[in-house]
Amino acid sequence: MRRPPLVVVLIAVLVMALGETAGAVMSQMRPQTERYTLARVAANPGVHGLTGSAEYDDEVRARAVFAVEAGLSFFHTHAEGLAPVMLVAATLVASLIGSRRIRAALYTAMTLGVLFPLGYLAYAAAVLELGRDDGAAFAERWVLTPLGTLAIVGILGLLVALGTRRAPVT
Repeated sequence: MRRPPLVVVLIAVLVMALGETAGAVMSQMRPQTERYTLARVAANPGVHGLTGSAEYDDEVRARAVFAVEAGLSFFHTHAEGLAPVMLVAATLVASLIGSRRIRAALYTAMTLGVLFPLGYLAYAAAVLELGRDDGAAFAERWVLTPLGTLAIVGILGLLVALGTRRAPVT
């Protein structure tokens, strides 16, 4: 087996490490994360739709905390799952794809696609700054969808390249 370019390996390992760190943040720093979230909601009352009614505002705050924790949780899960898959796929590209152009295209799609989990961090941050609905829409449109599409294109491209590959003549 051949290895993929070091930049592909480095980015995949970095995403895995960040995902593991997010797991530690979720488990060890939950109170701090909640306090920070509540402070950002208080700093942006208009985008979160705070009204001054304790009952309604408490629900808005609870949903914001939930959204931030969900973003961290999804980041943790996807970073630890997608990065190893892309690393294996990039290794298959290095080992089995002969065309330099096709390898370069697949490496590019996979390298950008492995960044997909970072979209969940963007989601968590956008929810705090833009409000829950607008923040989620922003992250989905500008980060999650493009990077997720590239991850899928990288894997499908590898499958197509392998499927159309000629068998060696014996």
